[in-house]
Amino acid sequence: MYVTLPAICSLLVLQASPLVQAASFPPPTGPYNVGYTQKVFNHTTPNDPVAPKNASDTLLVTIYYPTLSIPTPNATAPYLDSVTAELWGSALQFPSRSLESLKTWNIIDATPLKATDGGGKLPTVLLSPGGGVNSIMYNALSSNLASNGYTVLAIDHPGEIPYLALPPNPVGLNGVYGLDITYVWNQPLQEAVFDYRVSDALALVNGLYLAFVEEEKLSWNTTHYLMLGHSLGGAASAAAVSSAPEKILGGINLDGLFVDLPDVGNPFLMMAGQEHTLDLDATWGPFSQNQTGWWQWVNVTGSNHLDYSDLGDWVDLQGLRNQTLMPQVGPIWAPRMNYLVEEWVKGFFGFVLGETSWEDLVDGAKLKWPEMVFVNGSSKSAR
Repeated sequence: MYVTLPAICSLLVLQASPLVQAASFPPPTGPYNVGYTQKVFNHTTPNDPVAPKNASDTLLVTIYYPTLSIPTPNATAPYLDSVTAELWGSALQFPSRSLESLKTWNIIDATPLKATDGGGKLPTVLLSPGGGVNSIMYNALSSNLASNGYTVLAIDHPGEIPYLALPPNPVGLNGVYGLDITYVWNQPLQEAVFDYRVSDALALVNGLYLAFVEEEKLSWNTTHYLMLGHSLGGAASAAAVSSAPEKILGGINLDGLFVDLPDVGNPFLMMAGQEHTLDLDATWGPFSQNQTGWWQWVNVTGSNHLDYSDLGDWVDLQGLRNQTLMPQVGPIWAPRMNYLVEEWVKGFFGFVLGETSWEDLVDGAKLKWPEMVFVNGSSKSAR
C-alpha cells in the first residue's frame, strides 16, 4: 500500500552511523547497455498543490534507453545528486556521503539504439514513483528494463519531493526544493498528488513525448506504452491505463493502495509485499472484483513496502543491513528482490505483448521463485 514519507519518518530513532565504502549497482543483465538522459517538459498541471511558482510549468522526465555504447567511469550518470543524498542520508542516519557514493552503469547521453538494431520495437514504459520519492530511486528496475530493449520514462513532479535536481546540472546545483521528508501528508494532498500523477502520464502519452521524439529524430516508440508504478504511482498506473487503453496496453501496481477503483480493461498485475492482505488494505479486493479484463495478484514472501524501490539496495549494497534507520524493508536480500521484480515485470510485459504465455511464467515461477505467492487472479486471457 502507499505510505507517505511522514509515516516512514515517524519510525525513525537515533542510532550511530557506521563507516562504509562506495558501492555500485549491479550491471544490467539484458543484451544492451543503458543510456541516460533527462528532459524538462513545459507542462502545467491544473490545481497543483505542491509545485512552487518558479516550477509550476515544469515536468522532469528521466529517460533510460537501450544503447550499444560502452560505459566508462567518466561518462556514467550519478545515482543521487549531492543535495538529495544529503537530505535522505541525514534523515535515515546513513554514513556521511554514503548515498552520494553509490554508482550506476547508466551512460549519460549515449547514442540510442537505432531502429535497424531494434530501437523502438518495444512499447515505451512509463514509471510513476511512490509518493514523495524521486524516480531515480527505481534505478535498478528502470535500467534493467532499458537493458532489455525498453525505453523508460521515469516521471518527477517538482515540489512533491524534498529536492529535484534539474538538468543541465544534475549534481545538485540547480533544482527545486519541495515538501520536507517529515511533511505530514493528509488525504486531500494524497488525492491531489494521485490526480496529477495520472495527468502527467497522460500528457506524455497524448503529445509531449511524441513532439520530443520527432524533434530529436529518435526511433523510440510513441504509439504504444506500458505503465508501472510503486505505491501511489501504482494507483496512478491503473487510472492511466483505464483512461488510455488504446495506447497503454497494460499496467502494474507495485504495493500501492488504490485511490479509485477503475475497470482497467487491459491486463493488470498487482505485486505486493508479504504484509499486503485484505485485512491491511481494503482496496485490492474491490478493485479486483471490478475488473472485466485479465488481472493477477501476487505477493513476495519476505518483502515489505520499500523493497519495491532502491531503498533496500541502499543498505544491502553497502553492507548496512540493520545499521541505518530504514523502515519498511523486509528480510529479503535486496539483490534477490531486484531480480524477482525485474523478472516478473519483464515477464508480464512479454505476456501483454503476446511473447509468452502466463502459464509458462507461472510454471517457471514455481520452480525458480518460491517466494512468489499467487493470491488471486482472473481466468481471462490478454486477448
